[in-house]
Amino acid sequence: MSDTLDFNPQLPETRQFTPPAEGGNGAIHQPGQYQNIIWQTRPRVPEPFELRLIDALEQLFDQGAETLEALVDGLNAQRIFDHQGEPWNEQSFRAFLQVNGY
Repeated sequence: MSDTLDFNPQLPETRQFTPPAEGGNGAIHQPGQYQNIIWQTRPRVPEPFELRLIDALEQLFDQGAETLEALVDGLNAQRIFDHQGEPWNEQSFRAFLQVNGY
């Protein structure tokens, strides 16, 4: 159990997963018999593009950005553009978040 993964391979393919209402009989009830997955909600390792975007967004939030307009302007000022290398606009960033946001 010393291997550490950077993502959770047990996540379902879709993010639209609805957990069952009834309880399960998981290994967590047997102390020491379960695997502690650090990145429980991450289905894969982030791409370099995603890591740069996350870092830039964290900086913008630290600087007080609170609106979509401020985020888009801040990303473009830092030259953190979309996958096609185009500057963000509010519509494109909102569409990106609807697909890739959690």
